[in-house]
Amino acid sequence: MSPNTKSEKPQNPNEFLQIPKWINEDYFRPIVEKDVSNFASIVNFTPVAATQPGENYTSIMVRVYVDVLLKDGSQEQVSYILKTMLESSVGSEMVNDMGLFPKEKKMYEVHIPQFMKLYKEAGVDNIELAPKCVHIEETPERTTLVLEDLTRQGFKNVDRLKGFDMPHIRRVLHKLAEFHAASARNFELNGPYDEIFLSSIYTEKSKPIFINIGKMRTPQFHAAIRSWNIPEEDAERYIKQMSTEEAAFEGAIKVAKVDENEFNVLNHGDSWSNNYMFNYKANREINRSIFVDLQMCKWGSPAQDLWYMLVTSASLDIKVKEFDRFIQIYHERLVECLKVLKYGKHIPTLKELHIMMLKYGYWGPLTSYGVLVATIFPSDKDANINMMLAPGPEGDAMRQKTFSNPYYARAMEQLLPFFESRGLLKPE
Repeated sequence: MSPNTKSEKPQNPNEFLQIPKWINEDYFRPIVEKDVSNFASIVNFTPVAATQPGENYTSIMVRVYVDVLLKDGSQEQVSYILKTMLESSVGSEMVNDMGLFPKEKKMYEVHIPQFMKLYKEAGVDNIELAPKCVHIEETPERTTLVLEDLTRQGFKNVDRLKGFDMPHIRRVLHKLAEFHAASARNFELNGPYDEIFLSSIYTEKSKPIFINIGKMRTPQFHAAIRSWNIPEEDAERYIKQMSTEEAAFEGAIKVAKVDENEFNVLNHGDSWSNNYMFNYKANREINRSIFVDLQMCKWGSPAQDLWYMLVTSASLDIKVKEFDRFIQIYHERLVECLKVLKYGKHIPTLKELHIMMLKYGYWGPLTSYGVLVATIFPSDKDANINMMLAPGPEGDAMRQKTFSNPYYARAMEQLLPFFESRGLLKPE
């Protein structure tokens, strides 16, 4: 239960979301009864969408408001975030096959508690990594998680279309470093993570799907590049350097591969702006920050999280200009946390971290060609996994719309020459 129990009028940010009928008062009664002290009964139950269209592609997310009657006759309102698997469809089958929910279940049940224990034992009690999980259910049909609603504590997201300014990106880099350091120390103490954390979304099973998606997207992508504010000769040069769909997929497999001779961490795996939340002091300074969404965690180089976050979420005025400084900010906090946790293996130097960023640099273009397209697309009723993957004219029109999006165009006008200057446009 969130500590702030003020009553709110439920607002639905996505009227197009069809909330499954099983998400009802009967399902939530035992959850609320266990979570709320002096629970007597539920007075009112209201489920609404938790996110706007285009802000979540891999799960159904519902915010549930519950007005509760207490044993002393008073009432209070609590709210929760429910995450569950997509309903059956072509797109949902692909997403559900990625094993995202088993990863998140394991993170909340085992690894987040382990990480928090490490910091507590080291005398550090001011680090938060994830919201409280109040209920996990696994059935043959689905996996469901019920989490505390952080908005009740004043947490909110940064505008994803604007991205993180320097104060926010500093906090995010510190958060990644804290998470990574604890995961490395936990590996040192308890041995390897489960096999599910060794795989990314790029697997031999998913190869035909990704190649097919790539072939559907390529004509609209190339047409969009030629329409952006890029000199014609530059646009043609960038396009020429881009790989075939098959080569791009093999490049993704390569950068996702783990080199156990290097420094590795458990990556968040989906570290873009909507998966960080902040609350603020009265003077608008950042007070607390926290991760949400732990579905794509993966063991491997920290370069994955760094490329992913900086490409998708740094604001345009600093995305490229301050890139090397970002790596330094992350490294400083990583070293600090590893030392606090008494990490016994080699701590990478800043130079070694920059080398990792180049070695695994294809995460940058890979993220910009795929994830960035969705994360920087303005809210749209048709922004969903089925429409993104739909073949034919309707799907083509949607893909053209996303690639022609001016937010995406302005980001790529910076990123393409940046990737080219570092020799990263084509996988090695």
